[in-house]
Parts: sequence; structure tokens; C-alpha cells
Amino acid sequence: MAIKVSVYGADKDSDEYNAALKLKNIIQDTTPDSAIGEIVLFASATLYGQAVKDVDLMMLGSLQNYNLNAQFNDKDGNRINDTVSIQTFCTVIEIKRHDISGIVLNGTDFYVKYGGDLHCVTQQSNKQKISAMNFFISALSFSPFITNIIWFTQATSTDIDALLVNNGRRLPSNVIGADFDFKDVLNLLLLQKPPFKTKAGYIFDSNYESCGVSDFQKALQLFSKSKEEMGELTRKRIEMISNKAFRDRSLIDSDGKVSIYRGRAGTGKTVGLIQTAIYLVDEKSARVLLLTYNKALVSDIRRLFALAELPDMFEENCVAVNTMQSYFYRLANKVLYDGKMSGDKFLSHYEQVLAELNDFLSDSEGANLVKEELSEDSYLDWDYLLIDEAQDWNDSERDIVLKLFDKGKIIVADGGNQFVRRGKVCDWTVIHERNNIKLKYCLRQKENIISFLNLFTVKIDMAGGKILSTDKMPGGRIRIIDSAKLFSVHDEEMNRLIECGNIAYDMLYLVPHALVKKDGMDACFSEKKEFEQNGIFFWDGTNSNTRENYSVRNDEVRVLQYDSARGLEGWTVVCVDFDIFIDEKSGEYIEGEVDSLLLESPAERKKKYMYNWMMIPLTRAIDTLVITLRNPDSKIGQIIRDIAEEHKDYISWMC
Repeated sequence: MAIKVSVYGADKDSDEYNAALKLKNIIQDTTPDSAIGEIVLFASATLYGQAVKDVDLMMLGSLQNYNLNAQFNDKDGNRINDTVSIQTFCTVIEIKRHDISGIVLNGTDFYVKYGGDLHCVTQQSNKQKISAMNFFISALSFSPFITNIIWFTQATSTDIDALLVNNGRRLPSNVIGADFDFKDVLNLLLLQKPPFKTKAGYIFDSNYESCGVSDFQKALQLFSKSKEEMGELTRKRIEMISNKAFRDRSLIDSDGKVSIYRGRAGTGKTVGLIQTAIYLVDEKSARVLLLTYNKALVSDIRRLFALAELPDMFEENCVAVNTMQSYFYRLANKVLYDGKMSGDKFLSHYEQVLAELNDFLSDSEGANLVKEELSEDSYLDWDYLLIDEAQDWNDSERDIVLKLFDKGKIIVADGGNQFVRRGKVCDWTVIHERNNIKLKYCLRQKENIISFLNLFTVKIDMAGGKILSTDKMPGGRIRIIDSAKLFSVHDEEMNRLIECGNIAYDMLYLVPHALVKKDGMDACFSEKKEFEQNGIFFWDGTNSNTRENYSVRNDEVRVLQYDSARGLEGWTVVCVDFDIFIDEKSGEYIEGEVDSLLLESPAERKKKYMYNWMMIPLTRAIDTLVITLRNPDSKIGQIIRDIAEEHKDYISWMC
């Protein structure tokens, strides 16, 4: 056989791997002997770094001497009947085992039945195609043209044709049944990318540029490499969220109450939500949506879920993580604007749109209508809603989800005063039917860092509860340095971090606005050149496009703005130009925008506002906290120096 067909996949007993073996046999049995080349089939491929990451089967091929007699439309829409030379292709294949009784065609979209619900497999397949393109751009700096196919392994081609025939004409589709030849698969690809004409004839080519099949193969093996080298911190986080013992402490309230975790930074609120979500998936076969305000936190949790091999949102039971604004955008667009509102317009009219949506849901008839529409959209139809950093929500956002979800299906993590949006903290205590769970002890920082945080609170004369330690995480260090010494200290800390079994991802850099520059319509970290010259490669979370997807390289540290820090953690955290950050936040403060029910003076309100912002980055580190100061003699520098001089055993002042 002149065409080499290889099958890869970790689980040899899976439906996806068996489907790949079947496709291999079909290719070998129905391909002419004159053709030569290579085809690779990846069963259960993981598009590491993408929100939609799971692909049942990916097919890559590079052929020569393979000619196909085909009918297709050219670029001008003319119907052509001619021979096409097939050269390269890259295809994602979604596999479904439903028989014809579980398959529904609605317009041009295919749906499958799960119990009493319909799931749009066409939408699922299209999202996978886009994710595959973004994945290759991330891994290889370019992407071939991606095509997509839906394969119903338990429905015959006759069954599928019967669904597609309308008024005597067969609708075009990207669907195959159980019985087909390899040429039938290739014909589906021609519908998605018309061949181009040369002097030698028509050619179908997905444009591999200078890459070969082996280059794409290596990219798809990136997940396996990352999983092997994930680092000790990530490994422990996965063990924690997968802990079966948690099911006895789950917060699902069958009496119809909203369950609310309450606790300060590091007390385990997010971990508790994730553990609850996994419990719901494993034990209740539920679909669970976790929403938060912070894009960087979304990408961090998605990375954790990918390495833990949790299923994508298109599965019958799964956990999906997203920002609340993306959820409300899709919800409002579907319910109020028939999908015609742009994202930019939504954001510019955000409060107005939420008010309209809230009004619409206030009527029971409107609410029932919305719930019916949601059942048709896998992005909006969820059994349970989990909310992280709930203090950053506003009243409209809170009221909308309370009208859409039963109270017993809502679980909330509330961090109190650690909010980053302007205005008042969202009050979830207005919900009378609630179950409060108080989290008292810090589970993130080591003992010495907790001690420093408590000393810092006393030093700035800030009234507030002391951070309580579990006394189970001894150690920890704080290093205060002049900003000019950053690169030499970085090498020391990176070596120490790796010696502890971690990877570069576990080092988190936080930077002020002053170190972020505009690049056209977007932004990026301004010290890129200096960092790379000093051997520091990083994932740039200051760039909003990058922030959507997590880093897939284990040798990259994370760089984010201070504003994006809340909810994140690192073994080592570097607070860059901390004094500049403090000055920026002081300048942003507007009297009256931060509401308070207490009788506080303007000075007291600003002081509380500043303390909140200072504690967000200072509570991110697990083992080592590095603070760099542009001006060690600044007010904040003097405060930290006083603490350091009194506690030289674990705080180093190097300015």
C-alpha cells in the first residue's frame, strides 16, 4: 500500500480510537494503489490552550497521485464537474453513536438527542474547527485550512440521505453515515474549500506551507508533553479538585437555597467551587457553568481542567468556565436582539442591555419564554450555575441569574471587600433563601507570608480581621528589591522554583499600567525586549487577545497587570514596581464611587479602597513574594522597610 495510515491515541479501548481504526481500514480499502503519501489519524485529540479543546478525531494527510472525479462549486459559484488532485487536508471529525431515531435536522443544523434534550452537533463541530485553527496558529504560528465532518457511526448513509432530501433535492452537508468510501469523505471537504484551477487542472490543498504532517503531529502531542511536565503545584491542584472525599462536604442545597462560600483571599473559595462542579458532573451527570469576572482566572481554570482531562462543554455532562460578560452577551443577543448585536455595542451599552433583560425576565411569561430558548443553545443551557468572585457582580447581573436558575442550583463564592469593579460590592445577603459557609483559614500562603500580611495590615493601621493560618504550611519568604535588580533575582528564584518541582508557569509577574503599552487597538507588556534579552520568556496576559487562552509552554512565566491578579496564585509572585501601582490606584480613586453603609470619612473610605487593592496582589504568592520598588524611599517603601528591619529572618530588604 503506497499510502501510510497511522493511528494515534492514548485510550485504545475508546469509541474514538475504534472509529479511527475503522476509518484507517476504509482509507486502505478504497484508495487507488497509484496514490502515495501519508495520513495520520489522532483519536481524542486535545487542542491544548483552547477553550474548546476536545476533538474526537483529527485527520491529517499529504498525498500525491490521488485524483478524484467530483462535482463542486468554483470560487464564482459555478457548478463544475471535473477531476481534482487531492494534495493536503486537515480535518476535525466529530463522532456520534446515535442511531437515526436520535438525530434531528433543523434547517441546515444537525441535532442529537440526550434524554429529552437536543444538542446542536453542527455548532459543536464548527467550534472545533475554529479551535483547531487557533491551536495551530499558537503552536506553529500559522494554520492550514481546517475542514470539519460529522460522522454518525450508527446511522446508514440511506438514513442520512432521507433526512437531507427536501423537495426532491439533497441539501449539502458535512455529514457521513456508517457506510462510506474515502472519496465520499473527500467530497465533503470540497464543499467547504473549492479547489483552485491551475494549468494542470483543479487542485485541493489545505496549504501546509513549509510544514509536513510530522510538524502537525508534534503540535498535537504538545498536550501529552505538558501533562508529563505540568509541575508539582499543578499536580497538587489537580489532586485537590479531584478529591472524592469532598462529596461529603458539597454545597448543593436540595431545599432550594443559594449556597454561598464566604472568605478572604486564599481561603479556598475557588477550589471549593471547582470541587463542587466536578462532584456534580461525576455524581449527578450534570452540565455545570462556572462564571467569573476575571478573564485571566478563566484561562487559568481552563488550563487546570485541560490537564485534569475534564470534558469539553459540548459533552452531555461537563463543566464549562467563562466570563460573566460573555454569558450575558450571548443571553441578551439571543433573547432580545436575534443575534444581531455586536460585542462592541453590547459592552458600550452594557447597563442598558442588562436593564432590558431584567425587565423582560420580570414577567413570568417572558421568563418562561427565555428558558425555552435557552434549552436550544448548549452555551446557555446549564443544570447548575457556579459564581466565583461574586462580590464583583452588580445587582442587575445577580437578579438576572436568580430569575433564570432555581436557587438550589446556584452556588456562589463571595470574597467580600476584594472587588475590582467600581461602585458598591454586590450584596448577596438580599437572598433570604441562602446557606452561608464561612471559610476562616488561609490555605494558600505559607506561614511567613501570612505573618508578613498581618504585620503589613497593622503597620498601615488598617482595622480588619487577622488572616488565620492552618499551621500546616511552614516556611515562606519575602524579598524587597530595587527594580534595577530584578533580572539577577529572577534567575535565583527560577532555579529555586524548579528545584521544588515546579515549572516557569508557576512564577507570576504582576505589573502596573505604566509597563503596558498600546499596540494599535491592543496592549502588550512594554518590557518584552528587556525580559527576553535576559532569558525570561513569558505569556503576555496584559494583551487581551492572549489572555483569552492560557499558556501552552512550560518554560514561560506569566505576566499580568495587577488588575487581573485576583483569584490567581503562583509559587513565586513578583510584584513589579509596587510603589508605582499604589500611585496609579490612588490617582484612579474617585470619592463617592465606592459606596459604604458605614459612617466613614472620605479619608477612611479611600484608605479602605487602597488597602483592598494592595492586598489583592500581596495575597497571590504561596512560597515566595518578591516586591520591587522603583523608589525605595516612597511612603509604601518606608512601611515595608520598617517591617523588614524587624523581621530579617524571613524578610530580605535589598534596596
